[in-house]
Amino acid sequence: MSKLHTIVAWLRLTGIVARNEVESMTGFTAARKASPGVVLIVVTAMTLSFAADTMMVSPVCDIQAPAVSGPAPVRHSGKLIVLPGSANTKYHLASFVRLAAQQLPGFEIDFRPWGTPFLALHNLQAHERNAETARRMSREIVRWRRDHPEELLYIFGYSGGGGMATLIVSELPEDVTVDRVVLLAPAISPDYPMKEHVLPRVTEFVANYASTVDVQVGWGTRMFGTIDGVESDSAGVVGFSAVHPDILQWHWSESDRVYGHRGNHRAYLGPRWQSAFLLPVLDPRFSADDVRALWAAACEMPAGQ
Repeated sequence: MSKLHTIVAWLRLTGIVARNEVESMTGFTAARKASPGVVLIVVTAMTLSFAADTMMVSPVCDIQAPAVSGPAPVRHSGKLIVLPGSANTKYHLASFVRLAAQQLPGFEIDFRPWGTPFLALHNLQAHERNAETARRMSREIVRWRRDHPEELLYIFGYSGGGGMATLIVSELPEDVTVDRVVLLAPAISPDYPMKEHVLPRVTEFVANYASTVDVQVGWGTRMFGTIDGVESDSAGVVGFSAVHPDILQWHWSESDRVYGHRGNHRAYLGPRWQSAFLLPVLDPRFSADDVRALWAAACEMPAGQ
């Protein structure tokens, strides 16, 4: 792979566009010094990619959420652990964290970076370090759960953070559980043993979001590997191969464009799509069946769009 292609791969995989962040990435500073022409091409490609990924379509289609299956549970307090993408920066998920705090006013929102800021590929491929981080975070969860046995515990992970969330839950002892695991475009292999290693430690459900046109966790993980070291499309592209009633799998389709989701990695970060399809999954009143009904209620793409 040429230097230019490698740099573009880094840019596409991380989704970072701010100049100070780009120049923190390994390889880009050296390329900038070596060839201004290369830098111009890379910055142009980066800008066009960012513009394409953040464009929003104009049609409005307000989803009507189905009635929840039962009354709100007694427990309204708890903790939401948020694991960012492989770049380990907060700004990508700033809107989500704000909306989640509104959705869960009684919850502590615990934003937890798990790698070195900006070094996305290094973080994705640091398998031994990631395994140790997963064990350490699982021990923290054990202590928290024993101190808060009646409170809700949700774990959310985006991209590489979705892979880390899966690894962390897998490291829990079987007598310690979390309530929900929400994986947004997770960079983990589709054949990861969810039924054996994850579901026994989850009391309610795992929700996974996937898109077959997501380059970062498709081409990116085929080229550089998933967080569990498999060079293939990730579960964030094709979903998990495991089939179980407690594994809920959302797959992108053209109809999701009306919510501003174009199928790419950044499209998950739009607040309109999150409000329609992601935040309800964090609503304690929603059961797994309620979530399935919500996802099935998506509007069709208007003709001509």
